[in-house]
Amino acid sequence: MGQMARVVPSPAPSTGPSAGPSPASPVPRRTRAPRWLDLRLAGGIALVLLAVVVGARLFSTAQRTEPVLAVTRDLAAGTVLRAGDLTVVQVRVPGSTYLDDRGAAVGKALTRPVSAGELLPAGAVAQAPATTTLSVPLAAGSAPSLRAGQRIGLWLSTPACASVVLLAEVPVQQVAPAAGLGGGQDVVIGVRPDQVERVIGALAIDKAVVRAGVLTGSAANAAALPPLTDCLRQGR
Repeated sequence: MGQMARVVPSPAPSTGPSAGPSPASPVPRRTRAPRWLDLRLAGGIALVLLAVVVGARLFSTAQRTEPVLAVTRDLAAGTVLRAGDLTVVQVRVPGSTYLDDRGAAVGKALTRPVSAGELLPAGAVAQAPATTTLSVPLAAGSAPSLRAGQRIGLWLSTPACASVVLLAEVPVQQVAPAAGLGGGQDVVIGVRPDQVERVIGALAIDKAVVRAGVLTGSAANAAALPPLTDCLRQGR
C-alpha cells in the first residue's frame, strides 16, 4: 500500500513583530478635593443647624405668654388699688416690667392715671401715702353717679356763704348708696392729714351742702384752698 500524505497546518500569518505579553492599562489617578472644601462644607452645615435651633427658640419665645395684671376700669392717680380693680391676663411680653402679683399690688396707690384694660406697669404704683379715710354724704342731685377710681372736686355751700372749694382734687376710693338721703350716695375718699379737720368741720356746719363733680384732663394745680372761716362762723 502506498503511503498517505500528512497535511501539516501552516502557521497563522503574523500581524506584526512579536513583543511579548501586552502591557497593563494605566490606572487613572483620581483628583482629590482640597481639604479646605471639607472645612467649608462642615462649617456651612453647622451654620444651618445653628440657624434652625435659634429660629426654633425665637419662635417658641414669641409664642410663650406670661400672666400680668391689667386694670378693670379707668383709675385716677392716687387711687388705692383693690382686688376688684385688677385682673390677670395672658400676654406676649417677654422680659416685661409689668406687675404679675395681685397681692403685691393691692393696697398700693397709683402714681398716674390708668385706663381700663391697660397693663399695670411696676412704675405706676407706689406705697400709698398716709391718709385718713372719710365718708362724705352727697345728697341726690348734688353729684353725678360716681364710682371708685374717678377724680372729683368737692364744693361747699351754706345759707350764709357762697360755693367754696372744699377739696380741689381727690380720688374716689369707694361709693355706696347713702342711707336717709333719698337716693344720695356716700363717697369714701382718702384725705391728707392736713385736710381732715377742714372736711370734718365743713360737714358739721348746719344746713351745709357738699357737691361733687368729676374731673377730667390733667391734674389740677396744687393751689392753696380758700379758708372756710366765714362759712363756719355764720353757719353756726
